[in-house]
Amino acid sequence: MTATRVLVVEDDPSVRGLLHTLLSAEGYDVATASDGLAGLVKAASSQPALILLDLMMPDLGGVRVLEELQDDPDLAGTPVIVVTGKIDAVPGMRDLLGEERVFLKPFAVAELLARVADITGGPGL
Repeated sequence: MTATRVLVVEDDPSVRGLLHTLLSAEGYDVATASDGLAGLVKAASSQPALILLDLMMPDLGGVRVLEELQDDPDLAGTPVIVVTGKIDAVPGMRDLLGEERVFLKPFAVAELLARVADITGGPGL
């Protein structure tokens, strides 16, 4: 059995690194992307079990990434958790994805890891 793949799409290197470290320590196979376009490319090539997505990124922002994912038949079913610092975007994202799939930075680490495990079924080692 292989580890469950999680893709982190986050432009802030410190947050991206933190999420990579936390998820790797839990046993997930973690891929990262520093912007939305790279995230879409990695999602298509790696078929992750879950995508952690920032909203505010240069070039292709998180909302556009969500739209592109939903338009792609191979990726439309991929669960997404939004992790954002944009407080005014939270209500709309919660309406779209569900309250349990939107985390405002700074987030509670244990709660985020629990949600990742709930959605993916765990690291799958």
